[in-house]
Amino acid sequence: MKNVYLVLTSLAIMLTTLFLLPHSSHAANGDVYDVGQAVLNVRSGPSLDSEIVGQLQAGDQLIEFNEQYGWVQTYFEGKEAWVAKHHLVPTTQNKPVQVQVQTPSYEETKTAPAQPQPNVQANNAGTSLYGYNIMLDPGHGGYDPGSIGISGVQEKFLTLETSKQIAKKLRAAGANVLLTRSSDEYVSLHDRVEISQAYATHAFISVHYNAHPNSAAHGINTFYYSATDQKLAESVHRGLTSSISIRDRGTAPNNYYVLRNNDAPSILLELGFITNYSDFVNIRSNPFQHQVASGITNGLKAYFAN
Repeated sequence: MKNVYLVLTSLAIMLTTLFLLPHSSHAANGDVYDVGQAVLNVRSGPSLDSEIVGQLQAGDQLIEFNEQYGWVQTYFEGKEAWVAKHHLVPTTQNKPVQVQVQTPSYEETKTAPAQPQPNVQANNAGTSLYGYNIMLDPGHGGYDPGSIGISGVQEKFLTLETSKQIAKKLRAAGANVLLTRSSDEYVSLHDRVEISQAYATHAFISVHYNAHPNSAAHGINTFYYSATDQKLAESVHRGLTSSISIRDRGTAPNNYYVLRNNDAPSILLELGFITNYSDFVNIRSNPFQHQVASGITNGLKAYFAN
């Protein structure tokens, strides 16, 4: 009888433990959520004690990558981040602003998969980019300075500055814009592609500046990988060359990692040589930065209109 009592007591303790202990983490299924309050803190870990790394606002959306103890793991500015799930509302809309990073398998050659369809309720005959998801990729960052230009200027700072100007102009035209990095941080080429894949990207634009031992080298290039990319490259390049006064070095195919492994139409821009005095003076001017942003925006409008 004593043995029976001990067994029953043990079972009772086990059942109580199962119900009272917090749930462990589990892999999520990519559910999309709306932010359900005015301001929601984004933290570095699943705890109120974790560092606040940013904020979301009511109406923002995110994709759930994992869940742990009532916290949802997503990605914020290219890094793993966590938000409290009780502030989120499930949605069926497909316009995430923070992204889930998964690991798809890639083919050695790029194909042309069906592209996500934008919400074009306000798209007025190519004059608006409403509903299109644009991924901007500021080259280099963190311990990768990129090219070193005149006066020791590092490419990584210029690409970020330019990308932010482009993002501002694209958002004003109605586009949904995400940057693979928004500060001086290192993001691997693999992760840059992963972020793009998870965002249902309509166009991926990697922003760079060129350099050469011969300081006479100058001008802009636009690179692409596939025939699908070429259409985007030619449209954006036309927009750029009609907006800025700098030597046109044309468009050309290239085997860059972020192009060949990206399902979305993708291009890489070299917006001038930071080792050439004339280009460098242009690049460092505010008018040039605004003209680049306008040229890219106009090029994208023309591309999507066709």
